Amino acid sequence: MSTLFGPRLHDTSTEFRLWAPSAPDVSVIFPDREPAPLTRNAEGFWSALVANCGPGQRYKFRAGGIECPDPASRLQDGDTADWSVVTAPIPPSGRNEPLRPWHETIICEVHVGTFSPEGTFAGLAQRLEHIRDAGYTALEIMPINAFPGRRNWGYDGTLLFAPEEAYGTREEFRALVDRAHELGLCVILDVVYNHFGQFDNFIEKVSPEWFDDSVETPWGKGVDFTRDMVRQFYYENARMWLTECDVDGLRFDSIHEMKTEARDLFLEEMAKTCRTAKYHAKLIVENMDNIASWLDRDEDEEPVHFTAQWNDDIHHVLHYLVTGEHKNGYEDGSADAIADLEKGLADGFVHDGEAGEDSDGRSRGEPASRLPPDAFVSYVQNHDQIGNRADAQRLPDRISADKLDFLHFVTMLAPHVPLFFMGEEAHMRTLFPFFCDLSEADAEIVRADRYKQMRENFHEEVGEGGLPDPNDPATFESAKINWGEFAHPERQAALERFRTLARWRRELVWPLAAGKCIDAHTSRQDTAVVVSWVFEAGTLNMALNASDRPVDVACAVTGTPVSTGTFSQSGEVLRLGPWSALAWT
Repeated sequence: MSTLFGPRLHDTSTEFRLWAPSAPDVSVIFPDREPAPLTRNAEGFWSALVANCGPGQRYKFRAGGIECPDPASRLQDGDTADWSVVTAPIPPSGRNEPLRPWHETIICEVHVGTFSPEGTFAGLAQRLEHIRDAGYTALEIMPINAFPGRRNWGYDGTLLFAPEEAYGTREEFRALVDRAHELGLCVILDVVYNHFGQFDNFIEKVSPEWFDDSVETPWGKGVDFTRDMVRQFYYENARMWLTECDVDGLRFDSIHEMKTEARDLFLEEMAKTCRTAKYHAKLIVENMDNIASWLDRDEDEEPVHFTAQWNDDIHHVLHYLVTGEHKNGYEDGSADAIADLEKGLADGFVHDGEAGEDSDGRSRGEPASRLPPDAFVSYVQNHDQIGNRADAQRLPDRISADKLDFLHFVTMLAPHVPLFFMGEEAHMRTLFPFFCDLSEADAEIVRADRYKQMRENFHEEVGEGGLPDPNDPATFESAKINWGEFAHPERQAALERFRTLARWRRELVWPLAAGKCIDAHTSRQDTAVVVSWVFEAGTLNMALNASDRPVDVACAVTGTPVSTGTFSQSGEVLRLGPWSALAWT
């Protein structure tokens, strides 16, 4: 399919293109040949066909005196301010059918730079057997787009088509994807279309039309989705990852921070673009507004737009119940967390629908109960919930193993799609603080912003020196998985319990989730909740006690249950021990 952005090869020539409607003049420059002037068309694109030029040629643009890399660069020779490199498209894999259906997804969220000692695509590829053998069926890879320096979470990218040089090339990423597919693992890539990183953001300088000055996001000016060419840029980016790199799906970061008028048009067209490129694409959104209509299904139970949403609601209530930390909607202790858990398990969202500007986040208009359970991705840890804490600690450092086993049981045996953060399968304690690699002047801006975010966004009062220095290489090193730790008996035992949970999910949940979910029934007794998800092929039941004391429940377990913690049945009375749960069909 033809593209508008990035270099286009023509036999022995290359066409260079840049969208910069207000630039007075544009040329393409090279380190080893004369510059070539570009001409402008009516849509604001500048272009030039340069003879005797092909893959491997380094280039930049000079727009109105500003030198910049290609915003659609597929490869950088160095950092995000350095030369772009002409590359040939990667041939498609020829794979047309899905590797596995969505309801069979068990996600491991992975950061390439910290997952392996090498911190590369190749290093991750060498350790995919661990992910498969733990019971996962999919990787969700944090953003790999090029960012300034060699250390970053990935959400500060400025060159969205080029993989981060520290990780490897597009071809090496494709080799990672191919190896994952050989092992039966799907690959979902996290993409960031709501903003560009603050540093080396040359688009703002050469194409200011890209942004709406009246719209602010937590990261700066909002992207102006009313402009056709701006939307086209992101459509082409998504299509490249799905076709040339053959990923199975995309996770769209913080769509609630897309605030210009054409946001809905953009999202509708984005979903259509992705499904045209790959009809079975697994499309996940992060959306604090909990708009259920983005997750609607058609008459065949296929997603109309997006496949699922990261569900912070279920995280927040489970996190509060096991930690007692008064945050994420549970600040004053007035919320009924058990009732919230009951609703979240049955309906997906605790706080339904589209929130108006004056909403407190609890009164919303769109019921989520109409959606199937696999429209929600559930988790108790992810990069945000670990890294946006002042201590960057994981749950094993804050709660007991029996509570974490309880959380994993509920997450894995409920019919929502489960997600776990890398190493969580073995109760790893590796920190995951925010990190970056910037000049000292730029790093000082980031340091100040992290303290501000902790106070204003994450409601943690942190004194000077209370946060790890994001620019210190030691902070990055503290986030790297210690593979030797997996041999520890405690880690081995936790990993075996996780593998058992994954097996139980395959045996109990998958056969039912392959068909339609008709309804969900719940009952609450004290701190215990009993949920029955009614599918066309049968009913999945779960009884759980989210407290430190035993609870008696009027419930007869009719099947052979699987469980965590302790339970006993006496006639029609089920006794659940502290932090205990069981499931049966």
